[in-house]
Amino acid sequence: MKTTSLKFAGLLCLTFALAAPAFADISSMMKESMKGETSLYKKVATGKGSDDDAQKLLAYVKTLPAESPEKGDAASWKEKTDKLVKATEDVAAKKPGALQELQTAGNCKACHSVHKG
Repeated sequence: MKTTSLKFAGLLCLTFALAAPAFADISSMMKESMKGETSLYKKVATGKGSDDDAQKLLAYVKTLPAESPEKGDAASWKEKTDKLVKATEDVAAKKPGALQELQTAGNCKACHSVHKG
């Protein structure tokens, strides 16, 4: 019984590790999901994305808090990325008002002016 539980736990961890996107840096993540009028972010933030799009975007934005920005302080980075993650979670959960939260939290200039080199 313990062996089966351990195998299941190991398989579960491997599944999550494989599902989480890996990026070399913040710039790669931004290009992959946030940049452009046809981006994953744009689709989700305007309500035109699928449930799978919202989940994929959520996986991407969840990688941001662990990163270090080019400039700015860590507290500001944590606050901004945490808001983006929360807003994306709310969209994925289809909470009322979540699209507006995501549009506010995903404001490129608000973050870039403080953290992009």
